[in-house]
Amino acid sequence: MPAASSPSTSSSLRGPVGVGVIGAGNISKAYLDNLTVFPDLKVLVIADLFEDAAEARAKEYGVPGWGGPEKALYHPDVEIIVNLTIPAAHVEVATAAVNAGKHVWTEKPFSLDRESGLGLLKAADAAGMRLGTAPDTFLGAGLQTARRIIERGDIGTPLTGMTTFQTPGPESWHPNPAFLFQHGAGPLFDMGPYYLTALVQTFGSVRKVAAVGSSAKATRIIGSGPKAGEEFAVEVPTHVSA
Repeated sequence: MPAASSPSTSSSLRGPVGVGVIGAGNISKAYLDNLTVFPDLKVLVIADLFEDAAEARAKEYGVPGWGGPEKALYHPDVEIIVNLTIPAAHVEVATAAVNAGKHVWTEKPFSLDRESGLGLLKAADAAGMRLGTAPDTFLGAGLQTARRIIERGDIGTPLTGMTTFQTPGPESWHPNPAFLFQHGAGPLFDMGPYYLTALVQTFGSVRKVAAVGSSAKATRIIGSGPKAGEEFAVEVPTHVSA
């Protein structure tokens, strides 16, 4: 890859904030539906290892640039990288972005282990870049209302908090779901952040964790899209209680 560009500064830039999206998969549609309607943002490039996918998504949303990841990392007008890669690549891509002088918003999970996450934080700090991560759902009206009710004392002192997520899995509707059953995903890393974030934002930090996990099936079958009917291996627990 080319040498990293120097970080952009707010004093040298005017107008909408330039955004580069890395990852043109299924979740990119939800992001682009929103990113492309705010007047203070401008999506300048969509990048993916599969450049055909990046081109198709860019044309779908009227984004002027597309190509491999380096097209977003080293685009001179991109200030923020939106990292929508698979979980196993989150830290690698985010680290490359901060080293290229870009701020980063990354999909969850932030990292697959504590060590790599801390390394990313240190890299961002050294580069003077900011990091943000999904989920931001705790900012929604429902959870914020619940937090206010608890903080006002309307229900007294909560003694127990419980979250439950019950579904057979995303393979019935996701057109390319295999990565969601590989290392770094599954219900714990893919969906768990929503519920853990809600609990922590409402009740405070976690002191101790115990968990059990199991898998109902060794393989799954894709239920929709061009790969419908294909079977793939399950690498992670698909039933987790913590």
